[in-house]
Amino acid sequence: MRTDILMDDSFAVGGFTSGREGIWTRESADMPPTSDYAELSAALGTTPEKMVRPYQANGQRAAIVVPRHGGSGIIKDNELTRTDGLVTAHRGLALTVIAADCAPVYLADRKAGVIGLLHCGRQAAAGELLRNGIGCMESLGASKAHITMTVGHHICGSCYEVGEEVYSEFAESFSAEELSCIFTISEGRFFLSLFQALRYKGLELGIAPENISQWGECTCHCTDFYSYRRGDRGKQDLAFLMMR
Repeated sequence: MRTDILMDDSFAVGGFTSGREGIWTRESADMPPTSDYAELSAALGTTPEKMVRPYQANGQRAAIVVPRHGGSGIIKDNELTRTDGLVTAHRGLALTVIAADCAPVYLADRKAGVIGLLHCGRQAAAGELLRNGIGCMESLGASKAHITMTVGHHICGSCYEVGEEVYSEFAESFSAEELSCIFTISEGRFFLSLFQALRYKGLELGIAPENISQWGECTCHCTDFYSYRRGDRGKQDLAFLMMR
């Protein structure tokens, strides 16, 4: 098990973990939380009843969660279906998303007391998930001027080979200059940097350049984490973020 902490201060605790078994989903709604969730909740000084996991779909939807969502996806079913971003203004409610090469994006407005956690694969990086997540934060009083955006552990641009059709999809959302930073093209092969795509999205949405950062390692290179591209199936990593 490896757990890396992104932040741990009076405002929030957040990070990324492989867990002991890499199992974060239950086989049925009436099952208890997985041992990894039980262990992580204890390490965070909370309980599974105060953690939230959406049913992700590599989509564009972000949702605001409140205490009644506690335990969703962990000890009970919930309405957070086809949801890849969570936002809250409630302290003590831990946001979590599963990842196994996709990029977790940690959002925080310390002044407003609002946080968000997004699961960003290539569809989200080219789409509207970041916009929708920031929109949810703004509806709770956050300001783009104060939002910090950190992209956590994910597959790097040297490992993430995609097809030419993906390049064409991104060409609908980014300029030629931006595409030259987002993609490395070598001998007809296309390699995608999720961080660069998300950085440009953040800048377009009004996040200050100095408030956008990258943290962590390549999940494909680093064997301490699970990686879909490296061949891991059925086991994943987990990103988490909780206001104290």
